[in-house]
Amino acid sequence: MRALKICLWIAGFGCLLSIIEMFLPMSWLESIAKFFGIELLPDLPLLVYLVRLISGTYAAVGVFFIILALAPLKYGIMVPFSALGAIFVGVVCAIAGLLTAMPFWCFMGDSLSCLVLGVLILVFWQQAKKASN
Repeated sequence: MRALKICLWIAGFGCLLSIIEMFLPMSWLESIAKFFGIELLPDLPLLVYLVRLISGTYAAVGVFFIILALAPLKYGIMVPFSALGAIFVGVVCAIAGLLTAMPFWCFMGDSLSCLVLGVLILVFWQQAKKASN
């Protein structure tokens, strides 16, 4: 159970880090993109909106993971659902990164962390369920 809680806390904290992006000026985000070798972002209101929306969504998902971490067995099917969601996001990150020809190391951190945490949450969830029966 402890390993499951740790994985859920890591996933929650990792997602909550996206709050930082919500408040960074676009010029800073452009500098970050340039550092990673990604071409400059267009100065479009829609792009600014999408960056803020995605950051807010990830922050909400982080709160969800933290709620699950407090009492995983209490939330039943939501724990493995969160793991499958993380695995799905990891696959989407990998495919999107490859299709957009982003530098490999730019998207693989997101992709691998989602995939690994998702699988670990599933494995530790099954162990916790067996131990509680």
